[in-house]
Amino acid sequence: MSDRTLHITKRVPSPFQAAGPIVLPAEVVEFIHSGVSVIVGVVGPDGRARAGRALATRVLPSGVIRLMYPTEGNAAITAAAQQGGPIAATFSAPISHRTIQLKAPSSRAAQLEPDDRVCVDQQMDAFADVLRMLGFPPYFLKAFCDNRSQSISVLSFVPQCAFEQTPGPGAGCEL
Repeated sequence: MSDRTLHITKRVPSPFQAAGPIVLPAEVVEFIHSGVSVIVGVVGPDGRARAGRALATRVLPSGVIRLMYPTEGNAAITAAAQQGGPIAATFSAPISHRTIQLKAPSSRAAQLEPDDRVCVDQQMDAFADVLRMLGFPPYFLKAFCDNRSQSISVLSFVPQCAFEQTPGPGAGCEL
């Protein structure tokens, strides 16, 4: 067995065992709604993470997080969410590198709602504006940020922990 196929079978205590749902501060909700880069990872039943880029986020008043992502190319993420896999979502601002990570012990696939599509359009437009300020050309912005004709999938979770992941001495600290 090569080191690439080595599987770790030792169980490590879950950080979620003593935790419960958290309430995100309004400032964090505003940040993750502001048109940031979103990377999501969901663990499948085999213990391996499936990762991809989400397009937008919607935080419901109940604290549930809804992540919208392109359906195409992300069947593994959807399958892992349908199995209730643990999830980590990382939100990063390209200019400041401010980064927040949310984690939960489970996720689930959900149906796209009209408000989800509105969030995708608003947040992708805001993200495109940031990339434009950074000098990315229009053809890149259209290819990377215009998802209006794409099929969108949704997964939802209730965060149990939140971490500051901005590079620097505070990275990894729980919020």
